[in-house]
Amino acid sequence: MYDAFPRERVKNGYGLMRTLYIHADSMEFESKKGTPVAEEIPDVMHSGRMEEVLVVFVTVESDDEDKTAQISEEAVADIVETMKRVGAERVMIYPYAHLSNDLAKPKASLEMLKLMEEKLKAKGTEVSRAPFGWYKAFSIKCKGHPLSELSRNFEGKEKKKEAKGEETFFVLTPEGKEVNVKDFKGGSACMKEMIAKEALGKENEPLKGEPEYLRLCKKFGIQWESMSDVGHMCLTPHGALMFDLVSDYATQIVNDVNVPIYMVKGTNMFSLDEPAVREHADLFGDRLYSVNTGKRSFILRYAACHQQFAMMRNWNISYKQLPFGAFEVADSYRLEQSGETMLCFRTRRLNMPDLHVVCKDEDEARDNFKILDARIFGEIEALGREYDMLVNFSSKKAYDENKGLILELCKEHDRPALIHLYPEGINYYWTVNIEYHIMDQMNRAREIGTVQIDVGNAKRFGITYADENAERINPVILHTAVIGTIERYLYAILDTAVGIERKGVPGYLPAWINPDQVRLMPVSDVHMEKSMQAAKYLESKGIRVSVDDTDATVGKKVRRSKQDWCSYAAVIGDKEADSGELSVYVRSENADRTMTVEELADRVKSDTENKPFRRLYMPMLLSQRIDL
Repeated sequence: MYDAFPRERVKNGYGLMRTLYIHADSMEFESKKGTPVAEEIPDVMHSGRMEEVLVVFVTVESDDEDKTAQISEEAVADIVETMKRVGAERVMIYPYAHLSNDLAKPKASLEMLKLMEEKLKAKGTEVSRAPFGWYKAFSIKCKGHPLSELSRNFEGKEKKKEAKGEETFFVLTPEGKEVNVKDFKGGSACMKEMIAKEALGKENEPLKGEPEYLRLCKKFGIQWESMSDVGHMCLTPHGALMFDLVSDYATQIVNDVNVPIYMVKGTNMFSLDEPAVREHADLFGDRLYSVNTGKRSFILRYAACHQQFAMMRNWNISYKQLPFGAFEVADSYRLEQSGETMLCFRTRRLNMPDLHVVCKDEDEARDNFKILDARIFGEIEALGREYDMLVNFSSKKAYDENKGLILELCKEHDRPALIHLYPEGINYYWTVNIEYHIMDQMNRAREIGTVQIDVGNAKRFGITYADENAERINPVILHTAVIGTIERYLYAILDTAVGIERKGVPGYLPAWINPDQVRLMPVSDVHMEKSMQAAKYLESKGIRVSVDDTDATVGKKVRRSKQDWCSYAAVIGDKEADSGELSVYVRSENADRTMTVEELADRVKSDTENKPFRRLYMPMLLSQRIDL
């Protein structure tokens, strides 16, 4: 996916040593003739044979010469790890100039080979090295299993700079005061929880019993897949419908943020051989899923960043076209610890409605940051919830430059923000990141939405635009998930329903996301025709409707409609068939309302206005539904 990177960009960042690993039953060589650069060797080095061996063919490139120690360290660590994976008992290092046409000086190449040999021996590895600069005959018997042939590129990256000092937390009030977290007395329960956990490092008390929202997950067919890796969900029809509706809604939202949107689709696997991918991946730490195909190593994406940035670097962008957004609901993978996974909220496979807004500079980024912030707050308020802000800054300098922006948001929302300053000394790719938290029914602060200013990835991936003077400029990029991941938005909806139940009334879902929006219940078979006429009419208006045509009693049908959390439910008998009026149970009001079928349709359409619609993911007739 990254084959268009200019060669010089790779070299300016890293040197490369190219290797080919062969896991072999045996490897045998014999030197024939020395070249002008042949090393002087004792007689014993003119030939060699090893069995059950990992043969490492090595080419050292010209740009590697000042990074010998770093590259050899990377290579040796990988060789040892590969030996363990394939079950090799020993290593043979074999100079092999044919993996590149850009060779290092002979002295540097030989130094690298000797250093690798020494470091492997120091780790207790049985190792042999074929002589450098000699024409050699060799015979190898490759094992032929999927991991028996592997290629590697080693970059010799500089070690990450160590952070200087400690992280800092304080509260920024709407009045502009910076308050020590230990002295702050105001704020919501969510803010207090964030301060306790994030700033003071206090652990939450263990939960007692099963979280209530899990009962709703089960009801709507949202569950773990036991045949997969830990943290992977599967969805039966109701859950799948809810998931897809949220995905549609996330897409709808980004097309309403006042910038042109480019909808894209990408892959979920990226090669670590690409410097930009490896460097960005290193920033993410040990939560990466990795895949080894036998010859190359890949990471599974943890957001849509790689794909969108890979596309953008090839786009011919003008300042006149900024700002614009790129969007994808991206399946993403994060190797959360098994004890950390939490249905809907913390999963290893998640779906990120990832919007990147490309801006010409930081001022334009801040303007759009405020627009996105307003939309993020608006979406959670539509669920009847409130956000509190944890605002992360990559440095004190980033805070000083953006304090005005955050203070403006605090005033707009009339809420303080918990400020987190990262330790100095690390050059992060971002400057400001807001995590938007709700207080859930388990008294935990849960991050849902997010927005971030990215000042580094445009340069890393080679994304530029032409300014007024036709100069190529790296833009500033905003990252946002307005409603959070699809899974976390579902979590917020289910948690909200639990909160409604705690008030002593039936919990309910917003009608637009409820799988069964309307349930019609004929009293007997003679009322089926009228029931189906009403159902077809409602369906024609873009409403999901189910019909309980089972032979259950009316009382049981009514109870089942309530157990199924149908937004609206109506019995159709002689009275209703003759009068045309229905007594409709409205779950959100916990009350019966009299209305015609036409009025019912109008009511549902009003409740679901400007929200996405999909048809039922299972049969309309309950008699045809499998008991899942």
